[in-house]
Amino acid sequence: MRKLLMQYVGIAVLASLLAIAGFGLAGTQPKALWFVGAGLSVGFLSLALRLVAPQVLETSWPSRQDEKFAESRASRNSDNRTQFLATWVQESDRERRAGEGSQTFVRKIRPMLLELTTSRLVHRHGIDPELEPERARALLGDQVWLLITGTEARTASFAEIEQAVQTIEKL
Repeated sequence: MRKLLMQYVGIAVLASLLAIAGFGLAGTQPKALWFVGAGLSVGFLSLALRLVAPQVLETSWPSRQDEKFAESRASRNSDNRTQFLATWVQESDRERRAGEGSQTFVRKIRPMLLELTTSRLVHRHGIDPELEPERARALLGDQVWLLITGTEARTASFAEIEQAVQTIEKL
């Protein structure tokens, strides 16, 4: 770093002296301090750019971050949706134990699973579950299909929900 700094300062001072000499030979009276100051500032700026540019280029910009996130997400079993669902399953279990009768699965988990499934089926397979329920059921399997489209007020276990999420992710 020190050697690099000395090179840039030396080049800046040399360029300044050559500019002073050139203007002096042209018959003007250049202010030497101005030329040296301008040369040093250009030299320091170019050194800063040289040192900072590699770090800027290696920075994880959002698109690169998305790629890394997708790779890390593919390499692990659980994702944020599964953790989100696990939270709702725990709340559902608490409601059931308190004797309130759980509506968490029916009100929150099932609609989210249906939304995820519909999105995957439409975008990846061209199947609208409302218009082609038989094709959607064939892709998902009976257990997952009944879990996300059923009308009965019930609570699914975490294992059932996790299996449904994994099936949906594989679509």
